[in-house]
Amino acid sequence: MMTSRRQFLKVGLAASALPVAARAAFAADSSVATVPLYKVLYDARFAASVAFARRAAARGLVVHAMVGDMTRFWYDDLYHQWQKGSAAIAGLTAHGALFCLERLAWDQRMRVIFRGEHSLAADGCVAHRFDGPVTLLPIAADAASDMAWAAALADVVAECPRDRGVHGSASALTVGAGTLPASERLFSWVIAPVRRA
Repeated sequence: MMTSRRQFLKVGLAASALPVAARAAFAADSSVATVPLYKVLYDARFAASVAFARRAAARGLVVHAMVGDMTRFWYDDLYHQWQKGSAAIAGLTAHGALFCLERLAWDQRMRVIFRGEHSLAADGCVAHRFDGPVTLLPIAADAASDMAWAAALADVVAECPRDRGVHGSASALTVGAGTLPASERLFSWVIAPVRRA
């Protein structure tokens, strides 16, 4: 069953109504520890991914480009880093890179703690679905409402809380920002160590 634009807008409004108090508290509380990111991966084939990387670099994060295949990043860099110990990474990539890195992270006791799926919808809009810490979901939904949503998502992954707390889902829609190819979905994500209680 296809989801209509009206349904996406309703869901987006519902996501933006997620606990406003939690969003304000998260934004105002500078004591919230964020996940320290070793590197941010992006796919140079996609304008949205490049915009994401530019914003991440402007925030002082170390970015790493790939072109559809994360093999070199794994063998030349991340494998060696993870041999020294867990190091969180983030990115905006196609599904293949995320899938491979997620599987490799399992051996390091790391998991995807935040995931956003971004796909082209009707009328050139971009549909977003987010899974992650509930304190981060309203911020992600707000970022997705921006015409420069891909760049704004770099701010979201950079603010991913270390303490995951309650996990949830939200959806949003970027109206009139068809910045994705029709045949490809992109994923924003954070892979980080699993914190044991």
